Amino acid sequence: MDTREMKELKLAIIDATIEEFNNKGMKFTMDELAKRLHMSKKTIYKIVTDKNELVIDAINYCFDLVKKEETKIINDPSLDIVEKLRRTIICLPDRFTNVDWRKVSAAVEGNSKIYEEFKTRIDNDWEPTFGLLDEAIRQKKIRPVNKELFKIMVEAGLEGVLMLCDTSQDETYEERLEEMINIVMQGIEIK
Repeated sequence: MDTREMKELKLAIIDATIEEFNNKGMKFTMDELAKRLHMSKKTIYKIVTDKNELVIDAINYCFDLVKKEETKIINDPSLDIVEKLRRTIICLPDRFTNVDWRKVSAAVEGNSKIYEEFKTRIDNDWEPTFGLLDEAIRQKKIRPVNKELFKIMVEAGLEGVLMLCDTSQDETYEERLEEMINIVMQGIEIK
């Protein structure tokens, strides 16, 4: 199998993992995954060493898609700087609007390796957002803010919104994200 075929196979496995995870959370089995993919577990294990690695790969894949979506938002000339900042922070590609976030929350809380990867991805690559903050300040659309404190607050908000998924079914994850960003932006926006 050449490199391209390996990448395509891994992507197919990750896509199927996301679907299995959305259906069963961390309770999905490698047998169920193999059945969904119409391949043997042995083939899957040629690509990944275990289910944790596979879920971490899926997390990274999802975050990579979020970063691509953020780039589209940042480069969209039809959006003003405040809307770019708002949308970038709560960016969620269409592919993930049907995800059962309670299962994500349970997996993140219940597995230290998955939690660490999730936390690392949230903590990294804030430069584009910081650039939007700087530009919004230059345009006098938001007041000057401590960017590191802003980052800490948003990260805590994102984690908190995810953890709320376990306790409430009144609002969707997307609705909670929207409310979180409204609270944050009302604190910095110049009216």
